[in-house]
Amino acid sequence: MAEQLANNLWRLEIPLVGNPLKALNSYLITGERNLLIDTGFNEETCRKAMVEELDAIGVYLTRTDIFLTHVHNDHTGQSTFLHREGCKIYISRIDGTIMRNLKDPAFWDKRYEKCVQNGFTKEETDGLRRVNPAQTKGPEPFDGYTYLEDGDKLHYGGVDLEAIWTPGHTPGHFCLYAPTEGWLFSGDHILFTISPNICDWENVADSLGAYLESLGKVENLEAPHPFPSHRRVMGTIKERVKALREHHERRIAEALRIVTEKPGLTPYEIAGRMQWKIRSRNWEEFPLAQKFFAVGETVAHLDYLRLRGKVVRETVKGKNRYRAV
Repeated sequence: MAEQLANNLWRLEIPLVGNPLKALNSYLITGERNLLIDTGFNEETCRKAMVEELDAIGVYLTRTDIFLTHVHNDHTGQSTFLHREGCKIYISRIDGTIMRNLKDPAFWDKRYEKCVQNGFTKEETDGLRRVNPAQTKGPEPFDGYTYLEDGDKLHYGGVDLEAIWTPGHTPGHFCLYAPTEGWLFSGDHILFTISPNICDWENVADSLGAYLESLGKVENLEAPHPFPSHRRVMGTIKERVKALREHHERRIAEALRIVTEKPGLTPYEIAGRMQWKIRSRNWEEFPLAQKFFAVGETVAHLDYLRLRGKVVRETVKGKNRYRAV
């Protein structure tokens, strides 16, 4: 059920069935033209929930533009379904380019080849093609995106908004800031009860370094009303930024300890020795899609260490292996 947060602002809870995130917080700014922020998966449960909640508010999609904080399918999936002629879909140019690549089988062939290099078996990558939410449930192909750059301004429902580029979770992630109202639509850049997944990306040398740096872009904003894409708010932006930095400091130390104690492991093997907040008794029982994200996050932390001279990566018989310096 839609929740009214202000006279011209609503939160729509879109269920993500079978996904550990459980739901997406989609936000709607209403006015002469409306702005819908993020959309949910391209699947029937999400479509039904979105349509019912928009109908309950009395929203006309013919007067509704869409802002996508980033490329992940739980945010972009319904965008083409909800789009109407003459309306806009905003996304960063960087993530818009990635969006096109996600439809290219060659992109995924290359991605899964890298997974095998990082320790996955061929059988596991074959399984990932069927269950990986990064590959399924996305929007239909679309050539009409309106690309945003850092600092671009929007105006909806009497609210002045600024797009803030916050790379890390994805290379082109954007937050949306309303300084007068003190609103920050933080996407997956700042989550309060879980930590955003920071993984390695093609053509990005240091995803984790970019994320830690871009935390500083929102840390001191006057934003007493943060609106994350998943779960609820606990505390302030400044408090959460501090906690997220400390979380990654612990992760970095954990990865370095494992590589130091047992040199020559693959990222897959290192991930299996790290601590994760997931309801599985051991690494072998991890859902395959969650292994994909866990290994990606492990690689991001290993890249961070490697670029700072703490570890080295060696390719041995087609497998990437790490040891401490």
